[in-house]
Amino acid sequence: MSLLKKACMALFGSFLLLCCFAAIAATLGAFQFWLFLRLPAKPALDKKQFFIPPKTSAYEVARLLESEGVIRDAAAFYLLGWLKNSLHRMQAGEYAFSTLSTPEQVLDNIVNGRVVIHTVTLPEGSTVWDVARIIDQKDLAPQAEIIGIAGSAEFARSLDVKGAKGLEGYLFPDTYQFRKPVSGASIAATMVRRFWQQLPRDWRERCKELGLSLHEIVTLASIIEKEAAVDSERPIIAGVFYNRLKVNMPLQSDPTAVYDMPGFSGPVTAAHLTRQSPYNTYQIRGLPPGPICSPGANSIRAALYPEKVPYLYFVSNNDGTHHFSTTAQEHRNAVSHYYEAKKKPAEDKTKDLGQDNHD
Repeated sequence: MSLLKKACMALFGSFLLLCCFAAIAATLGAFQFWLFLRLPAKPALDKKQFFIPPKTSAYEVARLLESEGVIRDAAAFYLLGWLKNSLHRMQAGEYAFSTLSTPEQVLDNIVNGRVVIHTVTLPEGSTVWDVARIIDQKDLAPQAEIIGIAGSAEFARSLDVKGAKGLEGYLFPDTYQFRKPVSGASIAATMVRRFWQQLPRDWRERCKELGLSLHEIVTLASIIEKEAAVDSERPIIAGVFYNRLKVNMPLQSDPTAVYDMPGFSGPVTAAHLTRQSPYNTYQIRGLPPGPICSPGANSIRAALYPEKVPYLYFVSNNDGTHHFSTTAQEHRNAVSHYYEAKKKPAEDKTKDLGQDNHD
């Protein structure tokens, strides 16, 4: 056998050996990729929630997922994205993944933008400060940002809110769903749009018939919202306030006396009623300069469609309902009854304690 032939055979043998090694490596690589596709990042259940910023590249997304413990191998995830033609279809946003999710499930969620939905519920009667606190607690926008936006007359006008110094009364109380990233302005605009959607269709005609602007209607509705606990009483309370307005009698609504005291909680006292404030309807006649909270749909409807009643007064029955009176004397009697009823449980409790001590 010639030297050349031996050399060729050795070279061919080396080539075959190299091919075998390559085949084994490819098989192992394919097997590893197969395992990657089917096995979760961790064998234990855990939740990972994080934000993918806008304009993040596909490989940066893969590295972020690996660092958060959602996938085991960033390079393999990038390869998966390439094989599925998804490298340029990944969407920014806040995501929540289980560590038991497979890479294909993770990729599918990111490509389809299945981001975290933040549900926000604003109770009826919420003030701007309440709204700002709730939004801040949900980590959607800073409290100061919401208060600043809601206090801007210019921003209010951009949303077609006329005659108002801000958005108090127009951030409609309802349940909302937001996705990050979201700005305070976008959040406020969403709530104001809901307000417009909830107005009765004939609100313009009703405002003309009542001789009031929409801003005045919302202001009155906000007071009704704070005074009423039972829906059936809202039109009656509205009727009482309209009667007072007709005779130029102060509305004398307790919640108005403390509205411009951010963070106030507790009972309204006689001292509060004497506060000099443009919102305090014990000290001014007519409506305050703006709403004192965000009224719900029933309070807005009550302000637009008040019940015709003879009453000028009302006082709590201590059960969420009210006693309505036509004359001042009848009202004074009802107020006396209110304080007696309020005092009785305390006296009974004292008696029970004394009896227990005696026994």
